[in-house]
Amino acid sequence: MPTSSRGLAVNFMFFVGLISMTFLLKRVYNESFFAAIDPLPPMLETIKDTVTALVDAVNVKVPGGRWQLFEFCDLRIVPEAVKHCAQNMLTAQWTKRLPLLQIRPPAALASDAIASALDSIKDANQSDWTVIDFCSGAGGPVPLIERLVNNRRRASGKKPITFRLSDIYPNLDAWMEHAAESEHLSFVPQPVDASNPPFSVISVSTAGDKDAAFDEGYESDGSKIFRLFCLAFHHFDDDMAQRVLKSTLQTSDAFAIIELQDRRIGSLLIMILEFWLLLFVTIFYFRHSSLHLLLTYAIPLLPVLHSWDGFVSCLRTRTFGEFLSLVERVQGNPRGDYISKGGDAVAARGDWLFTYSRRLHTWPLGYMEVTFGRKISTIE
Repeated sequence: MPTSSRGLAVNFMFFVGLISMTFLLKRVYNESFFAAIDPLPPMLETIKDTVTALVDAVNVKVPGGRWQLFEFCDLRIVPEAVKHCAQNMLTAQWTKRLPLLQIRPPAALASDAIASALDSIKDANQSDWTVIDFCSGAGGPVPLIERLVNNRRRASGKKPITFRLSDIYPNLDAWMEHAAESEHLSFVPQPVDASNPPFSVISVSTAGDKDAAFDEGYESDGSKIFRLFCLAFHHFDDDMAQRVLKSTLQTSDAFAIIELQDRRIGSLLIMILEFWLLLFVTIFYFRHSSLHLLLTYAIPLLPVLHSWDGFVSCLRTRTFGEFLSLVERVQGNPRGDYISKGGDAVAARGDWLFTYSRRLHTWPLGYMEVTFGRKISTIE
């Protein structure tokens, strides 16, 4: 047999074996294997926390500044079908729990951060507030975040908050399915540019001549606006990020930037391992999708795409100090300091207060970064 034919045969047998193994695992472990788990015994929890702290001590930042490299899913030449598969996998990684490595899905941690942010706003239960998610794609984690946030608010006797999906390229088919499942989730059907959003997603508190705007056919729904960027802000280069921040500071009352990665060695290592992770989880998440199976096992395009895009996302992610530098440029203020304690930080710039927190979502190296901004006048 020629060498090339022998190589193809070996590769084919490898993928057949891999698929057979994952189907066997699927029979052994049912869906509860991916559900939330109970807390560890105290001694094991202490050991886990110690290991986490030791690993994080050597999980240093990548030297130098951020790199604005390309991501495959940003390229026009990548077919929409491939992009949709990639978006679906990202949604699964947000909303499903990895066994052993995650206690809760990342979206559940994000919902805690958003709910706490809303609780810190003094009139969140009196005034009408709307959370506008920008760069929503197919919806991502927002439908689950909305459900968890509003479940928590109802349990504490607070009124629900409306969430709206938006994107410069609206995915109406996916959004209509999500909106049909919750009365507090809707969407903006028109294209929404985060640097120049339409009047319908601008806060009622925005300065300007509202009567003149109404005469021109523009009308706000009377809500205060909480902007949300889930795994989106790192896509903007510095020029675009400044324009988005300028619009955010001028036309909203609060915002949250949530990233599932940081610019550290550990996060880069996770993204290198992403290729192998997708080979394992795809059969569990998308066993009924022939396209996902084809692009993962027969032609491993999705694992390569996810691994590269994830690696680049790490290098694109800004530190809290770099974020504050953008704010200062937008506001025209001189560079200031911020207070840091542990993994959290706080800073005031102009009439805004900014906080930063870092939360472990995948043991022991995967950290979520949450940057929250709010007008000082809204603080409880």
